[in-house]
Amino acid sequence: MSIYDNNIQAFIKVIESQSHVISTNDWAKLHQLSGNLSEDKEEIAERIENWLQPESRRQILQAYSKELELLISSNPIDLDVNLGMGGSKSPTPANQPSPFLKQLLDNAIKKNSPLLDNTKNNQKQ
Repeated sequence: MSIYDNNIQAFIKVIESQSHVISTNDWAKLHQLSGNLSEDKEEIAERIENWLQPESRRQILQAYSKELELLISSNPIDLDVNLGMGGSKSPTPANQPSPFLKQLLDNAIKKNSPLLDNTKNNQKQ
C-alpha cells in the first residue's frame, strides 16, 4: 500500500474501533469532510491530517498515530512486493484517482456515526 493508503486505512480503523473518542460535533464535521472529498488518495490523506490537527482532537490524533504506526510496521511499503491489500494490484491506473478508499472512508463514517443512529431511531418512531 502507498503511504496515502496507509493514512486512510489507519483513520478508518480509528473510526471503526474507537468511535467513542469522537465528539458529536466532530462527527458532524467528519460528515461534512467526507461529503467534500475528491477521489484522489493524496488529497484525502492530507485532508484527514489537517482535520486531526486541532488540539481538541488530540486523542483522535493519538489513536490515529498508533494505528498508522501498527499498519506501517506490519505492512512495510515496498512497491515491488506489497502493491495492495493481500498483494493485489489496483484496477485504477497509476497516478489516477481511485474511488475505493473514498468509498471506504464514507462507509466507515456513516456506519459508525452516532448522528446517523439518532436519525434512524427518530425515523422508526
